[in-house]
Amino acid sequence: MEQERIPVTIITGFLGAGKTNLLNKLIGKHPEKKFAIIENEFGETGIDGGLIASAPDAIFELNNGCICCSLGEDFLHTLETLLGSSYEFDHLLIETTGIADPSGIVDAFVSGSTVQERFRIDSVVCVVDAVNMEDLFDEQPEVRLQLALADLVLVNKTDCVHLDYLVRLAELIKGVNPMAKIANTTFCEVKEIAVLDTNSFSGEVVEKSTLSFCGMDLQEIKHAGQKSLIHNPKNQESIHKHDISSVGFTFEGSFDVNKFGLWMQNYLYFNRETIFRVKGIMSFDQTEDQFVFHAVRSSFMFEVGKPWGSEARFSKLVFIGKNISGRELESNLLQLLV
Repeated sequence: MEQERIPVTIITGFLGAGKTNLLNKLIGKHPEKKFAIIENEFGETGIDGGLIASAPDAIFELNNGCICCSLGEDFLHTLETLLGSSYEFDHLLIETTGIADPSGIVDAFVSGSTVQERFRIDSVVCVVDAVNMEDLFDEQPEVRLQLALADLVLVNKTDCVHLDYLVRLAELIKGVNPMAKIANTTFCEVKEIAVLDTNSFSGEVVEKSTLSFCGMDLQEIKHAGQKSLIHNPKNQESIHKHDISSVGFTFEGSFDVNKFGLWMQNYLYFNRETIFRVKGIMSFDQTEDQFVFHAVRSSFMFEVGKPWGSEARFSKLVFIGKNISGRELESNLLQLLV
């Protein structure tokens, strides 16, 4: 019998946004779960309840039975330490440092086959400070990157700003990552917000978010007599000039699976510093099922979706990254169609 993989929630956000507060709220909200927690800024702000007993290898037991450890330089060693401990846990929470690019940690759960045997990434949650987010957005490229990688953005400290301003912040977030869910919170109170067990990296959820990107425009393609359509949402009249954007494509017909796989592997590898996430629903020649595509940096995975049946075949891909040339990408992708 195959061992059930442990879900992982990665919590990111800039310094002072409220990440540790969110950890405390999640622990309180889910008493039924046995958490393991990896804190990158261990001991600076601390988890409620105090540390009551220390175990070997820098693992600490909390009052509620959860365990906590600090993130060492070797992330895989930290995971091995947790798995090798005597504690059994059913959900892993990782709080990343506020000034870091979190993609390396995300990538470990997408690309590492040994890690994937024991863990599955559930979602990336980004906490932002409503008061300071706009200034940090312009000054700190890490903030824009954290937003680009997020599945859920929690806009925290909303009691300190006007309601109209929250609309402006939501537009700013959508300008970087149109597929992220956004929720407003105060003191990271998430009683009414689904943060855990959202399966954001599952084929079903990736498919849904991909289709939601600028709608589905297969009829528009056919009406125009084209093979593809570019979706390029504009960040309405934004005064913020930033380099991260999203672009989507809908293609009629099917791709050559070998050509597509080879091209995508090379494209992601050579653009790993500028392409942060790619999501897609794919139709491949000589296959009966849809395929769901998901990439973080240079690592990608396919998941078999539902059968096409009599449905008209199409593919839809969404890229989030720096300085993306939609026309150049479209030209390359068109050559991979059957």
